[in-house]
Amino acid sequence: MARTTHTKLVTRESLAAMLANENPAYVQMVIGRALCRLLERQTQSEQSSNATDEDNGVGFTGADAHSGSLTAKYFMKHKRLEDWQVARWMKIGANGFHACVSITSS
Repeated sequence: MARTTHTKLVTRESLAAMLANENPAYVQMVIGRALCRLLERQTQSEQSSNATDEDNGVGFTGADAHSGSLTAKYFMKHKRLEDWQVARWMKIGANGFHACVSITSS
């Protein structure tokens, strides 16, 4: 019998709701996991260079690649984020969304 996996689709709205949680440890985990998922979508070359080389609509934008890659790698190594890292990804952009929500919705 085939094995099924359950993958929860995260939408802009569901991610925004998770980021509104009052538990700082939970928000930190959500941001870290979101950045790790985006890093996984980068090409091997992009992951190595912490940059976006291809305009393929997958992974980080060029503007977020360096910071996002380094933050994701920090999260994978330490299983946590520093307060300043959380603050960087919680900033509200001109589009009215958190930076973390904006990059996952591209």
